Amino acid sequence: MSYSSHNSVHTYKSKDSFSSYEIQHKGKIEVTENDQAIKSISSGGFLKVSKTTFGNKRAIVIESTSSGNLQYTYYVGKKATPFTPEGKAWLADIMLDVIRKTGISAESRANRIYKKSGVDGVIEEISEIESSRVKSRYFEALLGNSNINNKGLATIAKSIGTSISSSSERGRLYRKFSNKFFNNDEVAIAYFEGVGRISSSSEKGSILRHVLKLHKLSDNMMVGLLEACTRISSSSEKGSVLREVNDLFSNNEKVIEAYFEAVDNISSSSERGSVLRGLLKNNQLNGPAMSALLKSTGNISSTSEKGSVLRLVLEHPLPNNETAYKEFFKIADRISSSSEKGSVMRKFLGNTELSSSNVGVWFYESTASISSDSERGSVLRASYEYLGKYTEVDKEFFQTVKSISSSSEKAYVLRKLLNNKDNISESLLLGIIETIPNISSSSEKSRILIDVIEVMPKNNQKIKDEVLSAAKTISSDSEYRRIMEKIHNLE
Repeated sequence: MSYSSHNSVHTYKSKDSFSSYEIQHKGKIEVTENDQAIKSISSGGFLKVSKTTFGNKRAIVIESTSSGNLQYTYYVGKKATPFTPEGKAWLADIMLDVIRKTGISAESRANRIYKKSGVDGVIEEISEIESSRVKSRYFEALLGNSNINNKGLATIAKSIGTSISSSSERGRLYRKFSNKFFNNDEVAIAYFEGVGRISSSSEKGSILRHVLKLHKLSDNMMVGLLEACTRISSSSEKGSVLREVNDLFSNNEKVIEAYFEAVDNISSSSERGSVLRGLLKNNQLNGPAMSALLKSTGNISSTSEKGSVLRLVLEHPLPNNETAYKEFFKIADRISSSSEKGSVMRKFLGNTELSSSNVGVWFYESTASISSDSERGSVLRASYEYLGKYTEVDKEFFQTVKSISSSSEKAYVLRKLLNNKDNISESLLLGIIETIPNISSSSEKSRILIDVIEVMPKNNQKIKDEVLSAAKTISSDSEYRRIMEKIHNLE
């Protein structure tokens, strides 16, 4: 089947195993109410129909004369034959077929059928039509009627999505008549159901962006739009729509659920990261929305994208409840890159005050899972402000220091802590001393013990005993003597 237009002349051609059609028409053509004859053709217009069945060809030419009358020429084979009665009967026999193939008189027929049988009658007629282009003309005529109720509009919205095969034709109708569908939730939801059936990602995305720009949506409507967005296969198109949604996001429970279902169906890490960052920048998320965002971030495969979103989360900041913090660290632990995770943990320190012992413990537990000693040490050195507030947190800090395999890195963290804290507390000093035996290098042990001896209270026997105990773990005789001499000089 083919359809073409040139100089206002429209040509239709089709062929199957039994017959072939060639139809040409020009001008405005109206048919009779019984769909069996031509009622009128505008000045200069015509209709030419040629049909061949099993090798037998018939043709008819109907032209509008200068006086407005119709002139008929009928052919059997190549021979001109009187139009009445044989030609008239043949035209009546093929007329409905011609109407449905070409779309002539579509508007008046649609209006006539609607008056008689309502929306369902027109939809039934559309189901008999093969061409998406012709179907669209009937839908346009139907939607031009201002008397259609919400039930009828919902039926039309769904039918456009199921009746027309062409994505571009469906898209054109949905955009052109979108103003018809957004005065009622049920109608709008039917509209989005129809849009969701379009196979073309670009067409679907174009429609949804059009709606977002032109119409104010209720929460229920937004859920419908997001469900249609979920059905877009292209990550870039889905992301493009969701970035528009970010400007209109609502902390409504159903909207949150539908939004993140759409986000979680984006396969591209960069696209998902872009969408989530846009959501954070444009909105103040409530607890459930932030929780959903963190879970979605955890499913991003790219380490850098995951880290980028988590760093932005910290700028907003997290809801002030332990559940949010626990979820944050759970997601942070999925970052495989040491440098990326280190960056996230340092950002956490820079943007988050220690609100409870649990948060501190979770922070250090998460830091301990960084594989790089240098990154782990860097985070620990940045975290000294968290120490001295909760015993459980201090304990977890030193456990994390012990998890560092490098003697120099471990000692560096402890020395920096000594230098960072003025009038360092007894508990922190004991924590440092108790960690020293975990250092394998004798020179590093000796160096940090000397630093401890220089700042420890001279009359605190408990600390002195711990220093002596730590010194005994030094394997080098010379380094051990250095420590003992240092202690002796204090007495």
